[in-house]
Amino acid sequence: MSAEAWQPPRRIDAVDFWLRSRLLATAHALREALRPSARRWPGGTQALADAPVLAQYRTALWSDGRDDEFPLVAGKVQNLRVARRAFDAVEVPAGEVLSFWRQLGRPGAGRGFVAGRELRAGCVVPTLAGGLCQLSNALATAAARAGLELVERHGHTARVEQAAEAADDAVDATVFWNYVDLKVRARHDWRLEVELTATELVLRIRARSSLAVPVVPPGMPRVVRKGASQALPTARGCLSCEQTDCFRHRPSPLVAQQGRTAVLLDAVTPEFARYLDAHHAGADRMQPVPMRLAFWRPLPAALRPDGSAAIRPWWTSLRRALWQRLWARHAGRRQASLIDGQRWLALAFAARLKPEHTQLVVDQAFLPHLQQTGALDGRRITVLAGALPMAEIERRLDAAARQWPEDATLRDFRAAPALVRAEGAALARAAALVTPHAETADHLSLAAPQASVVRLDWVQPAVQSNAQPVATSDEPPLIVFAASSLARKGARELAAALQGWPCRLRVLGSPSGDTQMWRGIDRVDHMEWRGGDWLRGACVVVLPAHVEHAPRALLRALAAHVPVVASTACGLAGLAGVRQVKAGDVEGLRAALRASIATAPAATITHADLQKQPAATPS
Repeated sequence: MSAEAWQPPRRIDAVDFWLRSRLLATAHALREALRPSARRWPGGTQALADAPVLAQYRTALWSDGRDDEFPLVAGKVQNLRVARRAFDAVEVPAGEVLSFWRQLGRPGAGRGFVAGRELRAGCVVPTLAGGLCQLSNALATAAARAGLELVERHGHTARVEQAAEAADDAVDATVFWNYVDLKVRARHDWRLEVELTATELVLRIRARSSLAVPVVPPGMPRVVRKGASQALPTARGCLSCEQTDCFRHRPSPLVAQQGRTAVLLDAVTPEFARYLDAHHAGADRMQPVPMRLAFWRPLPAALRPDGSAAIRPWWTSLRRALWQRLWARHAGRRQASLIDGQRWLALAFAARLKPEHTQLVVDQAFLPHLQQTGALDGRRITVLAGALPMAEIERRLDAAARQWPEDATLRDFRAAPALVRAEGAALARAAALVTPHAETADHLSLAAPQASVVRLDWVQPAVQSNAQPVATSDEPPLIVFAASSLARKGARELAAALQGWPCRLRVLGSPSGDTQMWRGIDRVDHMEWRGGDWLRGACVVVLPAHVEHAPRALLRALAAHVPVVASTACGLAGLAGVRQVKAGDVEGLRAALRASIATAPAATITHADLQKQPAATPS
């Protein structure tokens, strides 16, 4: 069909097409019900996960079509996100057929498919689940490259305007539910992998053996006028066509051509709040409803709503609050309840994302859950990294457990392996990683080299004047442990380092289940997070944690000019007033405490006295 031969579509032609397509689809469904030609293959199998890649095909997601067609391109990418889950990690036995429609199933709005684009009668028209031909084209091309047999294939009659030039061996394969199908078969077992990066659709075929001679795809000759080009004609875009009197014409939706940014938050720290205000002030924000079950108590300032027009899932927020309260006092299960709540929120946010959300700024806690649902596919990802990856946290806890084998709290919880892998896969696709935590920034720069790492400045709180340390001469120096009495926070190392010292210890959090945790220390006061002026009289604030991602108490101490001794896991490298020690290093911790107490204004023993104290060994 030439440009001169194109005529505006008529309603009678549309009705005729609808009737014929329904009859053909019904007839095909009856044939397949009586004698199916293919079956649906389950995904997630790993038998051929390490097999060699026989063929790979990459196509651009966002660069085809005119700018006016962006809503349909965004819909196409959304449909590919949904369809990918049906094809990824599928393994097909030798001699069996993979049918595109049998594998995908009927594409309906209830499954997450939206209006994309479809080539029909020389036009690009909005259609539910439109754009899946990009996946069928990639599958046909990769199958031909790998030497697989194309049992059934149909070609397009036009091409999309401004589409990138296809490879010389690219195979054109259109699909239309359910009778225009693509079917692939091989003489050996083979595996299909489908991935959506921020810019490309990537399809790979793996197998441990291949055919000696690749199969030549069947030709689809077209009748063309003498002297006309053999190339496919360019289809007219329904959203950009000048034929406004066409019955299919609809006003173009008001969507920015470059898409929109969505910010998915769990908790907003001062550092991340400053970053978002500076770089993503106009983004669509999604965050939980701040709530406390003890509603008669006022919310802390950090949890109060900021007044922004954010999407807040009330039911999911309440469900999470109740669930976490239920398991708050159960060791090990408490951390699992936190992950449960993060998964519920991630699913609620993913359901509210729109096709035009091409960029996501995601709280790290949501990453593995969004990766598993496919919500990150085809989008540029910026991660607000508030913690080390789960794999690294568990490695450090395992090392601490070997040092203190009698402490069961170091082994009370480990995340599911699938969740750990999903977080690693999500970090590997991130374009930018934002964090104020020094050690997290260093680790992520090595774990995700493809991403740019943005290191934020820590925000120190305002401290009232009465929080300054008060010098005394008749009491031992006061050491503040800025956590609960947990081994992961370095309580074991601190107890060993303080053996034989004339000092007082103030624990900000709750006591340990081990009543012998602080044996050998005369005066230990547990504040159990009651608040108050916990810095008064302090000579030094210490936190030799194995894992610590929110050192707020240490920042408060620094703001009050109280010396801080912290492990490198606290992420405060470069801040004045901080002495850093290696997590698990009892001798290094003892030396740092000696140096800090000797120079503190509230010290009552001299540096020489500290040198006389007997050394203690870890128990």
